[in-house]
Amino acid sequence: MSKWYQLAGAENDVVVCTKIALARNVKGKNFTINLSPEEKHEITESVSTVLEEKLPGKFRVTPMTEYSQTQAISLAERYLVSPEFVSFSEDRSLAMTADETLSMMLFEEDHVKLQALLPGLELFKAYELVDQLDSILDESLHFSFDQKLGYLTQCPTNIGTAMRASVLLQLPALHIHGRLHHLMSTVSKLGLTLVGAFGEGANPPGSLYQLSNQVTLGISEEMALQNLNNIALSLIEQEKEARAALLENMRFQDLLYRSLGTLKSARVMSFKEFMEAISMVKVGLSTGELTGNMEKINEMLFLLQPATMNAVSGLEEDRQQRDTRRAAMVRDLFRDI
Repeated sequence: MSKWYQLAGAENDVVVCTKIALARNVKGKNFTINLSPEEKHEITESVSTVLEEKLPGKFRVTPMTEYSQTQAISLAERYLVSPEFVSFSEDRSLAMTADETLSMMLFEEDHVKLQALLPGLELFKAYELVDQLDSILDESLHFSFDQKLGYLTQCPTNIGTAMRASVLLQLPALHIHGRLHHLMSTVSKLGLTLVGAFGEGANPPGSLYQLSNQVTLGISEEMALQNLNNIALSLIEQEKEARAALLENMRFQDLLYRSLGTLKSARVMSFKEFMEAISMVKVGLSTGELTGNMEKINEMLFLLQPATMNAVSGLEEDRQQRDTRRAAMVRDLFRDI
């Protein structure tokens, strides 16, 4: 079965993926920080029972202690769990569909964090998927909800919708033009954040940035999603205009084709080197200067990460071995470009 990151998505030359996460707690139970191991086990069993009864065979619930360190880190690399979630595995579990589109972290911060992941810009479709799952679980588990405040969460900043929606954007042209700092400031005034992806700072590898909603109280899920979608579309338009402008610059054209040459001929390649080169080449692909398979390239953004390479292959390669194999995989991908 194909994974979500192997499929096509809207605006996927700029938007790598969409993620919607809902934090939920079972009514009448203490927040996670005050739960005993026995209580956590009881909630995990309840979740597993509901999934098996309502969605038989769709989810697999796996204790985090059953994942090796490499497998656990790979989950974080593939955007399925937070780095904090894999840092301590005791009493935690992950429920996930075979295509990894829907997943649930049990006891990351709240009892359950429901997640939907889709390629490209698909905020409303992703929300529909996770909302359906939320309704199924709520019917049996009864999540904590207050008529005035909304969903009750361990962290006060999540109270309300308890929804975090985000899109992962690749913005090399806006980065080169030096416009991202201003855009970060602008979107923050609109209740959103634009930050380097995967916890990176202002210069993330490959110019990958995460645009997310911040406001959860006093706003509906629909309004939050519409706001995020509108800003994402604006950033996409600005990035595409900036890419077109870059291609008129001979120095950038030189950088573009040097990057393509690296991808086509390098014998050793770190993940950071791959990300930097691919972000330049995607400018050429999205403008028609180059031709290539955007879905396959976006898939490689996940599959070529260090732990995921070892997890998928079943090998325990060191950095040198991984960098050599990564270069070979990239050469094969770009052979006909």
